[in-house]
Amino acid sequence: MKIRYLGSGAAEGIPALFCNCELCKKARTLGGKDLRSRSQTLINGDLLIDLGPDTYWHVCRWGVDLSAVQSLLITHAHEDHYTPSELDYRRRPFSYLSGNRDDPDADRDFRKLDVYISKGSYDYACVKPAEETWLERNETLEFRFVRAFEPFTAGAYTVTPLSAHHAPGLEALIYLISDGEKTLLYAHDTGIFPEDTWDCLSAHTPKLALVSLDCTGMASTHDTGGGRHMNLERNKTVRDRLLQLGAADGNTLWVVNHFSHNGKSTHAELCGIMEKEGFIVSYDGMEIQI
Repeated sequence: MKIRYLGSGAAEGIPALFCNCELCKKARTLGGKDLRSRSQTLINGDLLIDLGPDTYWHVCRWGVDLSAVQSLLITHAHEDHYTPSELDYRRRPFSYLSGNRDDPDADRDFRKLDVYISKGSYDYACVKPAEETWLERNETLEFRFVRAFEPFTAGAYTVTPLSAHHAPGLEALIYLISDGEKTLLYAHDTGIFPEDTWDCLSAHTPKLALVSLDCTGMASTHDTGGGRHMNLERNKTVRDRLLQLGAADGNTLWVVNHFSHNGKSTHAELCGIMEKEGFIVSYDGMEIQI
């Protein structure tokens, strides 16, 4: 599997929109890997995780062909992870999926986009009846409600949603994703996992090839999000428990992602700290092959 981190930032991004803190000022000056758009990840070009407000920028910056995406996994409906209004641009006249703009029926046989989302997040995002109506009318979309611990098939992948420790009213999820050969755990946004998630992971085989962990607090001891996010120390706790359970081993890759300016560290500073602990520090556009 090829994993591409299209965005690696938390809700406010880095630099944050209105912020003048030292880290945001440094990021504006340094540019490059210190510029972090809102988190979003693409797997093999056909499986997209989350659809936040920076999706259009990711398409332009990284040359992403969203018409090739067959499945969209939504972790939860906070606005930095799910901007449902963007989905309406998948229909005519905003998009010609077949490339044929002259034949009004040309797109009918084009594959629908399967959107996998918890019912709690779907309902939260559709706060106005009109919004729910236009989503349901869009014939290029197929909404599929998923529940924690109930695996499903999404294209070439077997996906198992797990409970996240984050926004319980939204039924926030993290995901196990397998292509039949390799399995990754994508754990954003969440604090240290709930016990039912640990129970599921303890029974998981084979070993996880990659684990991607929320690191909103970066290397700081700052308790970002009241325990519903993680930092380096919590990442180490999760890693150690996964190793203890036998869900991961010495070949597992450990990636940290979803960074906030409240962590106060530049990319280079983060690498200096995290890499000593065995973690790969993600950045916008980073690719990993497993």
